[in-house]
Amino acid sequence: MQAMATPESAARPLIRPAHEDDAASLREIFNEAVQDGLATFDHEPRSLEEQRRLLATAAQHTRHPIQVAELRGWVIGWITVQTYDTRPQLDDVGEVTVFVRREFRKLGVGRQLMRAIQAEARNLGYRKFLGHVLADNADSRHLCRACGWREVGRYLQHARQQGILRDVVLVEYLVSETTTP
Repeated sequence: MQAMATPESAARPLIRPAHEDDAASLREIFNEAVQDGLATFDHEPRSLEEQRRLLATAAQHTRHPIQVAELRGWVIGWITVQTYDTRPQLDDVGEVTVFVRREFRKLGVGRQLMRAIQAEARNLGYRKFLGHVLADNADSRHLCRACGWREVGRYLQHARQQGILRDVVLVEYLVSETTTP
């Protein structure tokens, strides 16, 4: 019998900036999250054209990168930093989202992506990252805690999915001299 991989024993993916050739993989991973109903508030699958537009926008705005986790030439997860608020007083606060291919969840891929973007935070000019996590998404909440994020609030009946109002937990990560826990 073969032993199951754990986060500690799993192969380490390469974390790198996304490029145009990654569009189909990023779309596929995002659409898995839409189907699962736990990792995004979106309820419609993303088209390949839309994913390409998002990659092109990220390439033009270096403060809003998309990074991918690649293992043996296959994209298995991705993370992005988006504008949290357009007011100039908040331009050093970014909103982070992370997606991992189903087969690679619970193997440390999300943690590696989070730590990579946290390590870049200062160079990108951020003082804080924020995130919104569905309250019943225990895996994402665990990921945030494991990477040094903290829960700072909860919106009750905030996100509507398939006619159901769901609570959303607000999380934050303060960028400091030491960017990883």
